Amino acid sequence: MQASIKKKRWIMSLNSNLNQLKSMTVSLEGTKFQLKPVTVNDITSAYINWLNDAEIMQHTEQQFRTTTLEDASDYVALMAQSKTDLFYGLFYEGTHIGSIKLGKINPNHKTADLSYIIGDKSFWGMGIASKMIKKMVSLAFERLELEKIVAGVYATNLASIRVLEKNRFVCEGKQRNQFIFRGQRIDGLIYGRLKLDWLGEK
Repeated sequence: MQASIKKKRWIMSLNSNLNQLKSMTVSLEGTKFQLKPVTVNDITSAYINWLNDAEIMQHTEQQFRTTTLEDASDYVALMAQSKTDLFYGLFYEGTHIGSIKLGKINPNHKTADLSYIIGDKSFWGMGIASKMIKKMVSLAFERLELEKIVAGVYATNLASIRVLEKNRFVCEGKQRNQFIFRGQRIDGLIYGRLKLDWLGEK
């Protein structure tokens, strides 16, 4: 009974903190970049172009879909109402250049998945994805009180692997021949970040 009450209190706290984060703008330390909730007003032609750009989406499942303005608007509305997802846009001086999502959050295990993209190619190779992930990890562990974050990547996505490892995610497993990439079967890799490790490094 006591464990059940404790869990209910934690879920109430999670919902409250998640709602707060969905109304906040978060700065990336030492930069002009900001994370803030994506709204319908942020769904521009440039945003739609990212989602349908073969080079940008080559290492994601998005490559198999064509996204319309209506699709993107519906998704943003869904994320705004979700009690298990935190979806932020990455902005530079007011311009939307990428996004990052924490979710779905599993309240039974206090875990969540992580996904991210830098959509504006002119910002590739600048280390911004690493800073964005670092901030989201901090929010997940400090504000949402999660215990673990998991990110899945194509084994061919070396840039994504580098930013995860820079943020001290650990490769926990390999899914052999999980995906098809450029006509070839490739592995999927599962990376994890524990709050326990994160606290020990602070």
